[in-house]
Amino acid sequence: MKTIADQITICGKTLKNRIVFLPCVTFSFHGDGDDYFGSQHIEHYTQIAEGGAGIVFVQGTNAIGAASGTDQWTKGSCQTLKKIVDVIHANGALAFIQFSWGGDTKTDINVLSTAEIEQKQNELLQAALISGDLGFDGVEFHFGHTLLMCKLLDAETNHRSDRFGDGIEGRARILTEIIPEIKAKHGDDLILSVRMGAYLPDLETGLETARYLEKSGINLLNITFTMVQPEPAPGDFPLSDMAYAGWLVKQAVGIPVIGVGMITTQEKAETLIENEYADLAGVARGVLADPAFPGKILASKPVYECAGCKQCMWRIDHTKCPARLKAYAK
Repeated sequence: MKTIADQITICGKTLKNRIVFLPCVTFSFHGDGDDYFGSQHIEHYTQIAEGGAGIVFVQGTNAIGAASGTDQWTKGSCQTLKKIVDVIHANGALAFIQFSWGGDTKTDINVLSTAEIEQKQNELLQAALISGDLGFDGVEFHFGHTLLMCKLLDAETNHRSDRFGDGIEGRARILTEIIPEIKAKHGDDLILSVRMGAYLPDLETGLETARYLEKSGINLLNITFTMVQPEPAPGDFPLSDMAYAGWLVKQAVGIPVIGVGMITTQEKAETLIENEYADLAGVARGVLADPAFPGKILASKPVYECAGCKQCMWRIDHTKCPARLKAYAK
């Protein structure tokens, strides 16, 4: 039986355990000077890495600006990212970073010109290449959470008639077309992950898309919601609808799958892995609430459990997270 403490190897890189700290944007953080990333981020990811996860994701980062060294990709920000990579490695974890386009989620993906999509495609490519140079072990492309890239991948929102539409190959082309260039420079030293949903918009299309991405060279899938929430899990399924969606994808592909969905306790993480509903347990709020969460549950020690705020207080102001405040009070 597999356990959360087991190692797993992806592209020749071995994770010390099966716990993943998911990408969580540090909304209330500030960079140094004019740079997006700074010392506050280094302190944050140092604390997270010391907590003991096998993979530590740096937050969702807008790829726009990578080609020009602007926005979140200035020289200062890249120097900070390198320091974050180093501290993650010093704690025995793999360092990943996630990319999106950013932008207005209300934008109609179909009104963008082919040239505009190609420009964004190049930004994704440059972000991946730079991240490999900085020493990241993996990069993730965010095609979930109703973002613009999610709209591009979803058959119900993508009605384009150019090469970035008309079937799964077209809808995934913004990524699959740049995979050979990434592999040519970084080979298997850079694990390629996709965050996507099982429903694009239906399960059949989602699973077919997952298989196509695997065939195209993607090494890891991180399953979440897309333009719609996952369909309800059967009544006897012990975890969330999101975790059930991840299990459906896992059964359809041969590459590792990260399962997510309010994995905030040792029991939930163990249930996910021991029943092989996923290969890796993705934790967000659990680690935000208690950065030592991975190490504590591996040692069967109590954690400062996420309070389950309707709107995650950490997202609004990290200093007001109820679980963190409880921890600090000790």
